[in-house]
Amino acid sequence: MRIETARQRGNGADPRFAGARLAGLAGMAAALLLGACAPAQRAPAQTSAPEAKKADVHNEQRAFIAHEFFLRARQQEMEGNDAVALSYYQIAYEYDPDSRDLCFLLTDKLKAAGKMDSAQVTGLRCLELKGKPDSREYQAVAEIYLRKGDVPSALAYYNKAVALDDQDKDLLYTLATLYESLKDIPKHVEVMEKLLPRIEYPVRLVEKQGQNYRLLGKIDAVASLYRTAWEKTSNPLFGEKLASFYEDQEMYASLLGVLKKLAAENPENLHYELQKARAHILAGNPDSDMMAYEVLIKKNPEEREFLSPYASLLFDRGKYAEAREIFQKLIKAQPENPIYHFFLGSIGMELKDRALAEAELKKAIDLDGKVPEYWAKLASFWIREGQEQKALELLDKMGEGKDWYACYIQGIVFTQVAKKLEADQKAVSEAKPGMAPAARDTGIAFQSKRFREQGVGYFRKALELEGSNRRVLFELGVALEQLGKRGESIDVMKKLVKLDSADATILNYLGYMLVEENRELDYAAQLIDRALIFEPENGAFLDSRGWLYYKKQDFPKARKCIEQAVAHIPQDTTILEHYALILEKLGLSDLAMEKWRQILKLDPTHELAHRKVN
Repeated sequence: MRIETARQRGNGADPRFAGARLAGLAGMAAALLLGACAPAQRAPAQTSAPEAKKADVHNEQRAFIAHEFFLRARQQEMEGNDAVALSYYQIAYEYDPDSRDLCFLLTDKLKAAGKMDSAQVTGLRCLELKGKPDSREYQAVAEIYLRKGDVPSALAYYNKAVALDDQDKDLLYTLATLYESLKDIPKHVEVMEKLLPRIEYPVRLVEKQGQNYRLLGKIDAVASLYRTAWEKTSNPLFGEKLASFYEDQEMYASLLGVLKKLAAENPENLHYELQKARAHILAGNPDSDMMAYEVLIKKNPEEREFLSPYASLLFDRGKYAEAREIFQKLIKAQPENPIYHFFLGSIGMELKDRALAEAELKKAIDLDGKVPEYWAKLASFWIREGQEQKALELLDKMGEGKDWYACYIQGIVFTQVAKKLEADQKAVSEAKPGMAPAARDTGIAFQSKRFREQGVGYFRKALELEGSNRRVLFELGVALEQLGKRGESIDVMKKLVKLDSADATILNYLGYMLVEENRELDYAAQLIDRALIFEPENGAFLDSRGWLYYKKQDFPKARKCIEQAVAHIPQDTTILEHYALILEKLGLSDLAMEKWRQILKLDPTHELAHRKVN
């Protein structure tokens, strides 16, 4: 910085001062005595040769005087007389007002003395001197404005400094902090993008930048930030952040890729291997996930953290006998774990072992009576066994106390029982896919509807006790929609959006229902677009937007959105159904038929797909 240069010059190091020593000592002494009281004047623009010579001599004298006062100022500073030193700096500048270095040095001294008005005037005058301003000179003026509380002016000069030098870490940090204090998140983020690569991606600042990207709806930038930080620093923490991001966005193929890399780079950390195995499940790799857990178990056959998810995976694959053996082993080591008893009871249901199912599900409830799924499983088991009254007595017992939360939990359980009954009905239908719908068991459907209605009743009772509880409102809205009472559900969800307009799931749910009803489509579009701002890669939300375009008969846009949705959720039958219908509207019947056939492979009971294919 020019100010630092002036400080370093000390006794006569500046060549413009050094030239003054060529004059005779007597003449210089006279110039010092006379000039000390003379005002600073510039020479006329045009002079005769003798006059020009006199002007040169005069300028050399003034420069000499300025240098002498500069040296006196330095001496006074060394002796601790800062006030006197400042006066000498001011005199020195009066005798050499064209010196850019001396000007900024004086500005710095005025600022240090707290004379901000004088420092501001002097600093601005310095910028007007001959020569091109550099970044540090703009910073000097910016700091004065900042200390005076004039933040807009400070920002203007800091930005001029950055334009000349965007490599200065301190400058970038100051500017980023200023924008943050003003809550100007876009500008703060912009400056941080320049700063982070220069300070080696500190974890705290990277996380903060990621949060700001989310606030701005720049979701893609979050992944890029964590990936770049991971590549530049090799810090696995950034890999973990990237993995969490991909899981939140349901981008399971990308999640798996990140965890594979983490596991390969950190072979001693079995936690990454465990997460990789789990990612195989999410990514829909049925063979790879089993193999991954088997590798982990070979390394540590007694580790519950590996055995438990592996046993759950065996259960999901229908390998009930193998799963039972592992869960029995886990229970011996940890007999008070309700999850193990719950799985063992569920296995008993699948193996038709009534005694095992009943005993283990009761044990799970005894150990933790606050988990609705435990109650729902046992109730659905008794219903399947033809003991519906026993199931109802169980559920009534669960609600003892009758506060709002008990009613809320009862509503959840009744709804889950209904879902379980519907799943059983679907399993029967899949076992006999050729059976006509009218010939299927309608008793289960009736029971399911009745349990859903009871669930709605309990949700309403919870609201009577608690008021506008968001959790209860959401469950009530969903339950009403699943009962086919979409108008009532829409009213509930509208009330919920007023209470919480930042929940992407609620926004999309209401928007999609409105689209399905083909009403208030502009409002639906606002809701869905807002949900996508929060989660732009969410396949379900993209499907909602595509279906909205379908209802508006804009089929090319509908197709584009649905194809994006399919890319994120490739095996969702609802999205594929929408895709097929859009393709039909575009006249692409062959492609549409491929989608209908794909739907039937995923869900052999899909009635519309059956009609289309047959």
